[in-house]
Amino acid sequence: MSRQKALCICYACVLSAALLHAQTPTSEITGTVRDTSAAVIPGATVTATNEATGVSYRQTTTAAGLYAFAAVPAGSYTITAELQGFRTTKQLGNLLVVGIPLTIDLTLAPGDVTEIVNVEASAAPIQTENAAIGNVVSEKAIRDLPLNGRNPLNLLVLEPGVVQRSAGAAGSGIHVNGSRDRAFNVTIDGIEANESTVPNPLSNLYRLTPDNVQEFRVTTSNPTAEEGRNSGANISVATRSGQNEFHGTLFEFFRNTDLNSNEFFASAQGTPKPDIKMNQFGGQFSGPIKRNKIFFFFSYADNKVNIKQPIDQGPGDYQELAVVGRSAHGGIGARSPQLRSPGRCQLRCQLQFRRQRSEGHRVG
Repeated sequence: MSRQKALCICYACVLSAALLHAQTPTSEITGTVRDTSAAVIPGATVTATNEATGVSYRQTTTAAGLYAFAAVPAGSYTITAELQGFRTTKQLGNLLVVGIPLTIDLTLAPGDVTEIVNVEASAAPIQTENAAIGNVVSEKAIRDLPLNGRNPLNLLVLEPGVVQRSAGAAGSGIHVNGSRDRAFNVTIDGIEANESTVPNPLSNLYRLTPDNVQEFRVTTSNPTAEEGRNSGANISVATRSGQNEFHGTLFEFFRNTDLNSNEFFASAQGTPKPDIKMNQFGGQFSGPIKRNKIFFFFSYADNKVNIKQPIDQGPGDYQELAVVGRSAHGGIGARSPQLRSPGRCQLRCQLQFRRQRSEGHRVG
């Protein structure tokens, strides 16, 4: 490879990281810096530090004492304000979630700048920036609540105003405040992820798992300009990223015919149990490449299903005529077809406050 081609590839990678920075799921931190007499303080240096990654953002207050970090990733932040002739004030544990602005007002007391006043964050402040109605589903809820099929977006049905229609009807069967079941807008890391033919909030273009989702926000009414698109819910998903510590998990969930019981009436008629074998397996691994600067996150999940089911049954006789299914490679089989969902793989990097995410799908 020539040197010129290598430089072009490096430039393209850096440019892609810069462009993708605006597509990450972010929120904002704003506030006012005042002294003990409630007078505003211009020229103070305010620093917001992500407590998990150590990444810092720095600004100087305006003539009105205001500061604003317009687009920072969700997480827990330490806000520090300092100015010559005042004690340094540091407020810890400020939780920033996707799509909900956070206001942190700081007070500087006269004294030596080397003196530090630590303030623990109090109860969650009331959101007064907009009139959007919704809720954030946290990583703890995604991890601890039971999920049939391991789809974290199934928790959408627990939100107020959301109704799920009975099975067998057309569409997704989920309505928000009376809207159509296809009136949803789903974004993943700020990128549109809506199915173009039949929009479905639970099965969008990218199959998510509890391992690669940090949190997601569901706005059910009065969405802001950046969210508003459809009349139903607006769902903003934030995927996970690496941190300053190494973390990893492996999992395996399975169903097997030998562990299942037969239906009462099927047993009375001598009908055997249906042959069902399902395996869900995968894992995730994340950590730092360079502490406080570069991180990686890798996630993989796969689903393997073996089903044998008759397409016809004579009266009083269980006779398997044929079983038709599509295998992972697209072939048609006559017995015990193997159904496999595409493997899901995610890799995320962070480089000097710019984050890039790629996702690949494996079939086979």
